[in-house]
Order: sequence, then C-alpha cells, then structure tokens
Amino acid sequence: MSSLAKAQKDAFWRDGVLVVEGAVTGAELEALRGVFSGWVEESKRHARDYGETLDGRARFDLEPGHTANTPALRRVQSPEEVSDAYLGVMRSAATVEFVADLIGPSLRFHHGKVNSKLPGAATTVKFHQDFTFQPMSNDDMITALLFVDDVTAENGPLEVVPGTHKGPLYSL
Repeated sequence: MSSLAKAQKDAFWRDGVLVVEGAVTGAELEALRGVFSGWVEESKRHARDYGETLDGRARFDLEPGHTANTPALRRVQSPEEVSDAYLGVMRSAATVEFVADLIGPSLRFHHGKVNSKLPGAATTVKFHQDFTFQPMSNDDMITALLFVDDVTAENGPLEVVPGTHKGPLYSL
C-alpha cells in the first residue's frame, strides 16, 4: 500500500521536490536531536576535523572559527555508522516508504550525513545541483532531507528551484 497520495507523487515528478511532514516520529526526532547535541558537546574538545569513517574520511567536520565557546560543527559524515538512532531512522523511518513509493522497492542507501548550521556559525552552502556533486550512472536516485529543527527564513533554509531536476546540469 502506498504511503504517498497520487497528487504527492505527481508533484514530486513535476517539481523535483516534495515536502512531507511527520517523516519521523517525535521519539525518533528527539533521539536524533539528543545524539547531535552530544556530538556538538564533544566537538568543543577539538580544534580541527576529527574521527574517521569506515572509508577513512574525517567524520566530524569543523567550520573555520570553531571554538569551545562557539562550536561550529558543520558536518557529520555517515552518522548511521556510529549512532543507533541515526541507523534506525535510515533503515525504517517513513522516508524509506516515501522513497519506495517514488522509485520502487529495490532501494540502496548511498550515504548519510548531517549538515548543521549552529547559532553563531557562518555555514554557507552555495547553489548547486546534487547530481553534479555525486555523479551516478543512473538517475533513479533521491536525496531525502530530514530537518530536525524548525525551518524559518531567519535560520537559512534550503532553497529549491522547482523543475531544475529536468536539466540542464550546470558545472560546479
């Protein structure tokens, strides 16, 4: 049985984006927030990127200007490798059903990350197309974003240009 209505699926294929409220439960959301808060606290003890993912990259990326008093933990690579809460959401949150509704049940998880914009940090991600960052051999891929805090114009939300998934692809 489909989790998404036909109108939602049609909107996704037309616009290239779909916002669905309640993609995680309140308990899942609180668990994700709690783990991330712990990582921010841990980051205060570091002056440069630290930790290591299974493929050898730094797991915790600190923005220039990061200090213990003004932590700027910019990114956590592959959080599902080190957190049961993130692993559980990656495997079984409603987003998995939503994605299966859109591209079919044979899903493959490519990678996870947490992008953060902490108060006082200057994190900026400029306009880009995800496909040119992570070139794939096929186009049946979906980026699923989970916002763990309220998104407002004041806190630097993601902006999407509907329809740009249909091309052309622009150089970085």
